[in-house]
Amino acid sequence: MDAFAPVSSARLESEQSPIFPLAATLVARDAPTLARFYVDVLGFERIAERDGNITLGAGGVGFLTLQHCPEARANDGRGSGLFHIAYLVPSRAELGRWFLATHTAGAPFDGASDHAVSEAFYLTDPEGNGIEVYVDRKRAEWPREGEGYAMDTGPMAVRDIARNAGPGDETPRLPAGTRIGHFHLQVGDVDRAAAWWHETLGTDETHRRPGARFHSWGGYHHHVGLNSWNSRGAGPRDPAVTGLEAVTFAVREGSEFGRLAAQSGAVVEGEEFHIREPFGLTLTFRKV
Repeated sequence: MDAFAPVSSARLESEQSPIFPLAATLVARDAPTLARFYVDVLGFERIAERDGNITLGAGGVGFLTLQHCPEARANDGRGSGLFHIAYLVPSRAELGRWFLATHTAGAPFDGASDHAVSEAFYLTDPEGNGIEVYVDRKRAEWPREGEGYAMDTGPMAVRDIARNAGPGDETPRLPAGTRIGHFHLQVGDVDRAAAWWHETLGTDETHRRPGARFHSWGGYHHHVGLNSWNSRGAGPRDPAVTGLEAVTFAVREGSEFGRLAAQSGAVVEGEEFHIREPFGLTLTFRKV
């Protein structure tokens, strides 16, 4: 975990909250091959390697660890676990340059959407893990809906993003300052999961749609998405399959750290504590 830096110097919208995503661990059947996809096609940077596990990131900062487990079974996509990890880039121009370079490199894009609060590209890695790479609009521009936001899924202005990208390196390169902006999880019961995140970890609901809930801390559009579109009725994540195994969140305020630990019944170990959410993911909260 030494490869992980706490926060970026120029805060992203997601990092303006007292609690925000910091890192993730994916179980991979073939971590070296998967790492080559992230590095050669998507422009991630190789940060560290230890005991066969590979940490990737951008700008010298690691935030994604691929845990090499050749014996793991392939994820069928119907159980609890990952829907996608969303990587937040600092600017629209950088998103455009990243898109042009990765498209040239043959990145297998699944689609692109305008969510009113953000613009996002979607892909799937060779082991079936969902990926979102996105940029936020300015918070003042996010359309409100009640106490939350009127997030949408409309067509993205891809040509406009490409046209305004400006000159860039033709080699894929995830922009420095990119971080994990949010996680979108598959769960067996979306109402139960949403209630747990709110009651145990203090998240607020910011948006809902059939089969999905979106939650955050500190007014972000969402740090956590929850859906049961492909996983309704599923139990906890099977630890013997590939996919998202663990997530780390940063906690900026000391009082918030203590409150979270007490509320969740976790035992604090130094500057962090660990808990397991109802559908099997290990969550770490680290004081920064």
